[in-house]
Amino acid sequence: EYWIDYSMIPGETMTGMRMPKKYVVEMFLDRIAASRTYMREKYTDRSPLEYYKGGADKMVIHPQTRAMLEKLLIMLAEEGEAVVFDYIRKEILKKGR
Repeated sequence: EYWIDYSMIPGETMTGMRMPKKYVVEMFLDRIAASRTYMREKYTDRSPLEYYKGGADKMVIHPQTRAMLEKLLIMLAEEGEAVVFDYIRKEILKKGR
């Protein structure tokens, strides 16, 4: 809700604001943590993506933020934690970016 503001587009009331990369990563990690907590032994690397798909159409989120979050969730589901965490460290949170 902190990344939502009033829209300047006629007919839209609220719009998602672009989030800094570090906060998109935090949101991604929060989804993993919540999925692990609530699903316990049923958790898989697909769980955060499946949960996201259930409510994605209701989210007020900037298109670039959505694209980054979805990329990370899909990477987690298809390639696993080690790959996505390495990608986050080397490509997203890399110093100087």
